[in-house]
Amino acid sequence: MRSTPTRRVAGRRAAAVAALLALALAASVAATAAVQPLKVLNYQVYVGSKGKAKSNLAPVTIGYINGQGGPPNFSFPAVTRVFEAGVRMVNAELGGIHGHPIKLNECFIAQAEEEGVRCGQQMANDKNTKVILYGAAVVGNASIYATVKGTKPIIGGVTANPADPTAKNAYFLNGSQTSVLGPFGTYTKRFLPKVKTAAIVYPNQPGADTAAAALAVGLKQVGVKTTLIATPQLATDLIGPATQASSADMIVASLGFTDCVPFARALEQIHYSKPVLTPPLCTFLPAAAYASGDLPKWTYGIAQVNVHYGPDKEAKLYLKKGTQYGAKAQDMTNVFAEIAWEELLVTAKIMNAIPFNKITSATIAAGFKAFPGPVPLAAPDIACGKVAPKEPAVCGNETQFFNYLGKGVWKPASTWLKPPGVK
Repeated sequence: MRSTPTRRVAGRRAAAVAALLALALAASVAATAAVQPLKVLNYQVYVGSKGKAKSNLAPVTIGYINGQGGPPNFSFPAVTRVFEAGVRMVNAELGGIHGHPIKLNECFIAQAEEEGVRCGQQMANDKNTKVILYGAAVVGNASIYATVKGTKPIIGGVTANPADPTAKNAYFLNGSQTSVLGPFGTYTKRFLPKVKTAAIVYPNQPGADTAAAALAVGLKQVGVKTTLIATPQLATDLIGPATQASSADMIVASLGFTDCVPFARALEQIHYSKPVLTPPLCTFLPAAAYASGDLPKWTYGIAQVNVHYGPDKEAKLYLKKGTQYGAKAQDMTNVFAEIAWEELLVTAKIMNAIPFNKITSATIAAGFKAFPGPVPLAAPDIACGKVAPKEPAVCGNETQFFNYLGKGVWKPASTWLKPPGVK
């Protein structure tokens, strides 16, 4: 039977409609994927290996440098305990590196810059150490770089020292102070449009001053007038800085560990009720340390998964595995510990993707340069050396925000955000 012109037109229209529906469905799926970041929920699949590492094979040495043994603001033994638990897990469940068990070459810096020379020499002089991972390295970094001289890749989370962002052959997976604190401006513009002035309160010490400056840059980019207020080191009474800051529309509490409790108490004493934004460091302290018996009800910007937020499946897996392999539950909530865990998994993944006899410092570095993510417990995508033109060691630039409602209850306040003007 011959088709009439009307039937042929109807058939073409039906085909066109079907094609449009298919495109619409594909667009819908793509849009859904864009707002639902890829999560790492199976470490064996992620790392590309499983089973127990073979004890009869030569170990693969990984360097590890952490700030430990000095003053509270520079000492993070919890990070080491979690990192070592991660190594035990990789060796027990993820096949080590190509079946070879991981062995650690550890070095700790207490508080002096020159200690970085010792750790740098220890790493550079060990021919078996092909890659160096940071725990919480905040002091001695410049000396480490000057000693290693870029001969071995150094892997970190968020830069904690001014020497980090431009270091040769270094890769900071989560980002830099500039890249992950810039989103505080984006959050303010999007969710707090009435805020026109902000006071940034920070401890008067190296690292904290650069973080405060990075926060100010992000806020100024969205038109918020900022005031920087430095607090005395180890001060127990911060009523003065709190009162000075209270005249602003918003306070950004960019605090050190020793400042969290007295500053929270000061805000309670002056009955401050305006918005407070803060990086996650104050969550390191147990709730009982605060005068109220609970964490401050502030908005926390976090450049990785919030392990306190119960529904997050990545957080659940991390907490389960860390405690299973010997880390203390309270250690697992330290953001530097979380970062060290992610560094270990990414390093194992990259090294397992390289033929074993081809694993060198150069091939590991090439793996990080080309790595697009995902990173466990972090933002959905990274691009080492490309997200911040003036910071070649930086790989990420995203932060997400959570409101703390009290009694252990957290509520997401945003999705992953980038600095102002960055797409």
